[in-house]
Amino acid sequence: MTLMTTPLGDDATLVGDGFTVADWEAMPDDGRRYELIGGTIVVSPTPVTGHQRCSRRLLRLLEDAAPPGHEVFDAPIGLRLPGDQVLEPDLVVVPDGSVGEKLLSLPVLLVVEIVSPGSRLHDTVTKRAVYAQAGIEHYWLVDGASAEPRFVALRLAGEGYETVLDTGGRVALDEPLTVSFAVESLFSRR
Repeated sequence: MTLMTTPLGDDATLVGDGFTVADWEAMPDDGRRYELIGGTIVVSPTPVTGHQRCSRRLLRLLEDAAPPGHEVFDAPIGLRLPGDQVLEPDLVVVPDGSVGEKLLSLPVLLVVEIVSPGSRLHDTVTKRAVYAQAGIEHYWLVDGASAEPRFVALRLAGEGYETVLDTGGRVALDEPLTVSFAVESLFSRR
């Protein structure tokens, strides 16, 4: 198979088409994120420090809030979705029954993506559509790449998502998990 690359956003790249889960599993362990969407491999670079700081802090919040019988995973972890697609969410909360030997599967309680300059289109359009099509009820976007950090909580409504909360200030949610924090605290140095 000939590989063709196409830029996607500032840093993400599409690599060829017609790929399978077996092809995805054979991708190198080189620090990049490989996702399989609609038969295409999407390659993203290693996250930067602000992204990782936010991920670590959110992981702690989600682990403290996760209901019994659920587990929180952070990237890199493969989430297998219908249509032989495999995405690697930044954070995902799943019931114990969704944890496989190599991959996570549906159902999923919550998916969180941390938006970086190079992942904006991928996280806010492509992944949003794939997660909605898979029936994932709760999707959070945490954007530290904007002039001011933002948090957006989305909930599945029909075939797409509706906004439950969009703020750069204080987050206080009871669904799907009870959490409370200031958006800025996810990114600030301590």
